[in-house]
Amino acid sequence: MTADVSSEHSVSAGAEAKDKASHADYAVENGLPGGDMTPEEERHMVRKMDINIFPILICLYILSFLDRVNIGMCIAQNIIPRAQLTFPFQGNARLYHLEDDLGLKGNEYQLCVSMLFVTYVTFELPTNLVLKMVQPKRFIPMISIGWGIISMCTGFVNNKAQMIVMRLLLGVCEAGYFPAICFYLTFFYRRRELAVRIFYLFAASAVSGSCGGLLAYAIGHMDGIRGYSAWRWLMILEGIPTIILGAVSYFVLANDPYDARYLTDREKSFTPIRRQLDGTSLGMEGDKNKIDWQQCFEAWKDWKVWSLATAQIGVTVMLYGYSTFLPTIINALGYSGVHTQLLTIPCYATGALIYLVVAHMSDRTGYRGYFVVGGCVAACTGYAILLGTPHYGAGAQYAGCIIVAAGLYVAVGIPISWMPNNLPSHYKRAAGQGTSMTLGNCAGIFSSFIYRTQDKPEYKLGHGLTMAFVFCSGCLFAATCYFLRRENKKRDRGERDYVLEGKTPDQIARLGDYHPEYRYLY
Repeated sequence: MTADVSSEHSVSAGAEAKDKASHADYAVENGLPGGDMTPEEERHMVRKMDINIFPILICLYILSFLDRVNIGMCIAQNIIPRAQLTFPFQGNARLYHLEDDLGLKGNEYQLCVSMLFVTYVTFELPTNLVLKMVQPKRFIPMISIGWGIISMCTGFVNNKAQMIVMRLLLGVCEAGYFPAICFYLTFFYRRRELAVRIFYLFAASAVSGSCGGLLAYAIGHMDGIRGYSAWRWLMILEGIPTIILGAVSYFVLANDPYDARYLTDREKSFTPIRRQLDGTSLGMEGDKNKIDWQQCFEAWKDWKVWSLATAQIGVTVMLYGYSTFLPTIINALGYSGVHTQLLTIPCYATGALIYLVVAHMSDRTGYRGYFVVGGCVAACTGYAILLGTPHYGAGAQYAGCIIVAAGLYVAVGIPISWMPNNLPSHYKRAAGQGTSMTLGNCAGIFSSFIYRTQDKPEYKLGHGLTMAFVFCSGCLFAATCYFLRRENKKRDRGERDYVLEGKTPDQIARLGDYHPEYRYLY
């Protein structure tokens, strides 16, 4: 294998072929350990990491989702008349006397549900920055046990003020989990291994939605036991397994590949080769005992961080709006009860299947932007159908819902791996990814207000605004893709070699993705 690092980082067909060549040759030429390790052994190492990392992360993510939405799974009830909600999975906590027990009136229930976003959005970025300092195997169990205890304690609140405090505290603990595990995965996996791994997490959220309904229905039969309403048992019993699994995660998770007990010394020695092949060795790891603010400010000055973070807002508006109001939209087509819920399944199944295929293709080819823009185009097409066919019957409208789903998860999920793919320096990656997720989740604050009751059944305002957001995001993704591709070509021609002139080794090490030998994924 050639030692030309520039060609190693390219996502062209030639670079892909070189990436399949012998790792041993590369290691020997560059004086790296593990020089006789083959690509087959690398695949075996990756499988071992998958087996040891993902079961615990996915289970915790499912519990995180359940603990977060066990009060809020009934937002659709604000629009659908109670009489039409015959399916027992809808509106779990609310149907189980929560409002009556706490004396909630008017919009106070919605206030309690939405208060989580206040601290959730506020603490996403700070928790990402302290992950390395606290160490992942401590940080992840700590916040997991924390939100489990808070969820359990929520079952004992007696008024609105106590519920709001619990929701705010839950937001603090859960804010760090999804950004942290997405960041955590970059410690173990190469850039072109991340898209599929992010898919696993999105698939877990779909599973958790189904599990949540079934679990809430079962716990509903506990109403009145020991004098507690069913909603209290729902909170308590969903918090306990989180506490237990959080404690278990301390003994299962490793801080990084070097700390992983399930990897042999030989496999651990392959880690620097993987980083060299991936280009991430050009970034600064940073001191684990303190935050490198210079790298953080580099992220906040980087145009591509703000481009991708701003685009994430638009697609997250779609994610929240679609996930929250899909039953409402289908209900407005003339379906109700069980049929409404059953008809959501093909939509989510279509989105998940297409996202899985696209994630594999994205990792295999190394392309991100092309697939993301394609997802935005598909979603916009679906919303255009919803806007243009209200008088053509339920079939055309339902087809629009499915087409939206086909683009939704691709447009939301692929950028989550695209951002860290292009930030090799540790704290720059933490700050950039944290900023993106913070801005994206701000969409949750206002997305629930764009599908208004008075717009039923066509919901033109909701569909139109969402389509506009996704279109703008698609344009930003396309522009980012274009400029990153153009920058790679300039570096291929040597037009950025002047950046190294007159710099000390420490200054060169701090260049990260500005190093002329680094190649962006686009």
